Amino acid sequence: MASPGRERIDITDDLAFVGEQIEALERLGVREDVDDERVYDLSIRWGVALAGRLPRMAHYSALGQLVEQDERRFQALCDRLRELSPLIDRFGLAQPRLPGAADASANGRRRRGRWSKTRSRTA
Repeated sequence: MASPGRERIDITDDLAFVGEQIEALERLGVREDVDDERVYDLSIRWGVALAGRLPRMAHYSALGQLVEQDERRFQALCDRLRELSPLIDRFGLAQPRLPGAADASANGRRRRGRWSKTRSRTA
């Protein structure tokens, strides 16, 4: 839920864009004959969704800047993306990093400490 005194963040366009890519993936998934061009076109749009739209929504969700309805819609989107994992793999698309995933932070980016494991503190 959006914190008091903070500006409401509108994620309607983000939800719509990612939703369109999900629909395109599902349409592709029911086809028996899928050419490389269709998969390539989807992979470009899918990449935009995962690199820009999804992390933006996750960021504002983690900050508590989404109104309750948008938070529910975002969580439902994440649930849907989890369900689509086998279909995503089938077409070789990137798997989304979703809030709650063990290998990613809420905004989909890995966090590193000041010193990486390969770096010596004495260097």
